[in-house]
Amino acid sequence: MNYPSGASPGGLPPPRLRPWAGLPWVWAVPVIALLIAGWLGIRSIADRGPVITISFANAEGIELGRNEAARTTIRYKNVELGRVVSLGLSDDQSHVVVTAEMRREAAPLLRADTKFWVVRPRLEFSGISGLSTLVSGAYIGILPGGGERAARDFTGLQNPPPGQGLVGGKSYTLAADRLPFVSDAAPVYYHGVKVGEVTEQTLSDKDGTVSIKIFIYEPHSVLIRPGSQFWVSAGVEASLGTQGLRLETETLQTLLTGAIVFDTPPAALAEAESPQGSNFTLYRDRKSAADSADPVRVFYQVSFPGALHGLAIGTPVELRGIPVGRVSALRLEYDAASDEIRVPATLEIAPHRIASPETAAIPRDDKQAVTDATNKLFEHLIDKGLRARLAPDNLLIGSRIVALEFVENAEPAQLAQKQPYPELPAITGSGLDEIARSATAFLDQLASLPLGDLIGGMRDMVKHADSVVASPELKRSVRELDRTLADAGKFARDIRAQTGPLLGKLNAAADQLGSTLALLGNDPRSSTDLARTMDELKGAARSVRVLADMLERHPEALLRGKSDASR
Repeated sequence: MNYPSGASPGGLPPPRLRPWAGLPWVWAVPVIALLIAGWLGIRSIADRGPVITISFANAEGIELGRNEAARTTIRYKNVELGRVVSLGLSDDQSHVVVTAEMRREAAPLLRADTKFWVVRPRLEFSGISGLSTLVSGAYIGILPGGGERAARDFTGLQNPPPGQGLVGGKSYTLAADRLPFVSDAAPVYYHGVKVGEVTEQTLSDKDGTVSIKIFIYEPHSVLIRPGSQFWVSAGVEASLGTQGLRLETETLQTLLTGAIVFDTPPAALAEAESPQGSNFTLYRDRKSAADSADPVRVFYQVSFPGALHGLAIGTPVELRGIPVGRVSALRLEYDAASDEIRVPATLEIAPHRIASPETAAIPRDDKQAVTDATNKLFEHLIDKGLRARLAPDNLLIGSRIVALEFVENAEPAQLAQKQPYPELPAITGSGLDEIARSATAFLDQLASLPLGDLIGGMRDMVKHADSVVASPELKRSVRELDRTLADAGKFARDIRAQTGPLLGKLNAAADQLGSTLALLGNDPRSSTDLARTMDELKGAARSVRVLADMLERHPEALLRGKSDASR
């Protein structure tokens, strides 16, 4: 059957064939996967940050695994910001070059002075760090800098930065004549609180001085002022004074690593904060740092008579028991005028420790004006009897101090203008020195005596005494004396036994005489004679009793007579 062109049975339009009508639905899966992969790739490219290179001395602790999860990561505050993609040597083979891909959010942290270091377990005197990497593996730490942006090449650090790069702060430089016992990462204390740490120690090839860089954590850097004083902590500090032995110890870490201590006086806190990189002097101890607070020092010299045992550089100078300076130099000097050897000591006086109207109005930094005013003050004090004297400081170790004392009726003296410094008048040492010299002279005289002959004579005398004591004549005389004393004792006991009845009779006679006096009545003459007789009888009775008592205590009196001891 033929139908008109374009017509179909039942009046339906002819079918239209689609190009994908015969394609199976299973092909939709790879298409979707391809779209997802493309989207992930585009997102990965969008999230990918810059590629950087870091130079390290070696690749210790850095891993480059086959898969991305095994590669060493780069972290800031334990947040991953990148991963290592390759390792290689530099052109001169002196160091290792690490190539790392960073995430996009890490780009603002990549500045010219950004620091990188390998975080791994470290055992040092200052403590143990990086223990968490024993489980998770080593990683590269990052400390953002503040320089120019878009930096891509960096040099890694050998040691972690201060505070493991997790705290901010400022760096300062301390200068010392020689390197003290202070190791890397040693703590810095302020009033017993750790506020920083040592970061670097360098030696100057020009003048031989040592520079020590310290890092002070924020916000404690505001304590650093131009008047701050830094010194080395001794770890163990002992002092012997009027209160006895005083011993102060620091923490175990300080004993092992050393420490730096600083203080800012209240007056210095009013000054402006010191900028980063400021230079300070590192003193050897607390006392030296405290002495440095004096803005001006005036120098004098003094020549003490005699030897200067116990006097050394650093010996304190005291006025009325208060330290006002120290001995800064000692030297031997031949005086041609007197043909003697002198030992002038240079005294370093801090005039601002002596409050006076002359120095109060003078600026502290005007050295010449302060020196002139101090000389004028000492001239006045010398007229009043001020003299320099060596006094004992510690009798156990024999140390001394220079005491400026006022002497009554002192011989006239003045502040002698000599070179290189004016000379203060001096007097002999304290009474202890005189006693020591007298004792020395006595020992010298004792040593000059013929002690050998004296000791020999004493030995002969002792031998002769021993022979006399051991002689039979002396022993026989002692036995005879014992018998004589025994007979005398027996005689005294017999006398005492007979004295009792005699005293009883005398008392009876006295009573009879008393009754007789009563019978005589008022006859004056008879009563007087009887009373006198009565008194004489009583005296005789007392004498007999005394004689008996004396013979009982000292029977030898019958032979020797009455001695002074028996009176």
